[in-house]
Amino acid sequence: MGDRGTLRRISATLVLSAVLVLAAGCAAPPVEEPTPEVDPVAENEAALNELLAKYLQAVNRGDADGLAVLYTEDAVRINANSRPIEGRDAIRLFAAADYADNDWDIQLHVDESDYSGNMAFVRGTYAITLSSKEDGSVVYQEAGKWMDLMRRGEDGSWLIAREMSNRDHPPGEAPEAPAEEG
Repeated sequence: MGDRGTLRRISATLVLSAVLVLAAGCAAPPVEEPTPEVDPVAENEAALNELLAKYLQAVNRGDADGLAVLYTEDAVRINANSRPIEGRDAIRLFAAADYADNDWDIQLHVDESDYSGNMAFVRGTYAITLSSKEDGSVVYQEAGKWMDLMRRGEDGSWLIAREMSNRDHPPGEAPEAPAEEG
């Protein structure tokens, strides 16, 4: 009888195993949460807006170090009527000299931007007013155009790789007042 008991236990174990395998196969698959869709254009626009906000804050505070960290190590900045400024450290020194005697108020407007992989192109207009730190008087005003080539770093943040600006009026002349919209 020992053989029959063993056979029954083996048969019962096989039947039970088969039922468990079938039950597991019929069980509902695990519910996967849908992955939220990321809009790359919106993501890039948000990153661009963050970079421009940091740029404006640094310039308007006269923070040369805060400005310089927004550029790549090999950045090139090209201003009207001057030689290119090459490298983050050179941009820092140039900005520090610019901020030494005057407080800056710069306004930026983005007219166009486009992205491809880890590069972005941004174009817009600007208006700058410099006021004397000594007495607060306006010493210079300028309006013009700017264009940046941005590069996305390994951490996903955008930095300025190339920058070019050009005023809308001859040096020494005040910018024209903007036309009133009717």
